[in-house]
Amino acid sequence: MKIQEDMRGDELVVSLAGSLDDMTSRGLEDQLDKLLSTEKPFLRFDLAKVEYISSTGIRVLILAHKKAVKQGKKVLLGEMSDKVHGVFDMLGILPLFKK
Repeated sequence: MKIQEDMRGDELVVSLAGSLDDMTSRGLEDQLDKLLSTEKPFLRFDLAKVEYISSTGIRVLILAHKKAVKQGKKVLLGEMSDKVHGVFDMLGILPLFKK
């Protein structure tokens, strides 16, 4: 999993590439506090280059959402492949990640 950070306006955009699965999710989870420590009110995950997401990967994104809400922030989902979008849509959790 490749992780790249970029400040854009009022958002910290975190672009992920590769698979967000059992093997790679821990690395992202370990960075959540750092990612949420910026003054930016929005943390956007760009998933355009994520080829696969497991339930563990989804758990990390929901955890990010919960931590952000406690800080008065919001986690958003940016671009994503049709396959990844389908997973979020099927689970009915896309509304958690909207402005």
